[in-house]
Amino acid sequence: MFKAKSILVASIASLLLGTAATSAMAADTTTTEAGAYAGLNLAAKTKYDHDCLGSVSCDNKASSSGKIYAGYMGAPSLFEGVNVSQGVELMYYKVGSATETFSGLNKTFSTKGLGASYVLQANFNDFSINGRLGVAYTDDKLSSTNYTLGGNVESDKHRYAPLVGIGARYSLTKNISLNADYDRFETNHMGSVNMFSLGVGYKF
Repeated sequence: MFKAKSILVASIASLLLGTAATSAMAADTTTTEAGAYAGLNLAAKTKYDHDCLGSVSCDNKASSSGKIYAGYMGAPSLFEGVNVSQGVELMYYKVGSATETFSGLNKTFSTKGLGASYVLQANFNDFSINGRLGVAYTDDKLSSTNYTLGGNVESDKHRYAPLVGIGARYSLTKNISLNADYDRFETNHMGSVNMFSLGVGYKF
């Protein structure tokens, strides 16, 4: 599973980096139709933004993480020589656990959520870049184990929080694209989460 994920991440990254520079040099002169899309991304790197002050050991890097998303993008309009599209996107994300250890106390954190975002996208031939701004409903979990006194405490908190993201898309075909995204989520227990993910999208 880990080997397959690594191969997928490496392949997508190589294709995106190899085509982005040449694709972005010329503005797309064709008209892209409006339409719905969906995709799946696996995290290449995810890290909780937590200072870990006073801890004996701290691992801010989250275990397996990713997101699924779907949205609708309107037809582009020409702005300063660039075809710009606007749309909306819904997302479900899940961020794996990270741990922090004090003397006799171990804490494990994880988070997941549903998000809705406004999307602004610039299109260059088969390559596009986008920015996303929205709000997420988060579900943050904290598990604390006290090895000195014994016992385990579970905490589950929910709240609305802002989310932001940027991304790049490279179209392999009219319907299939390779995607690279950076997303930043807020949590109750571990500050913010920074997730860089790679995946595949489909336009209907």
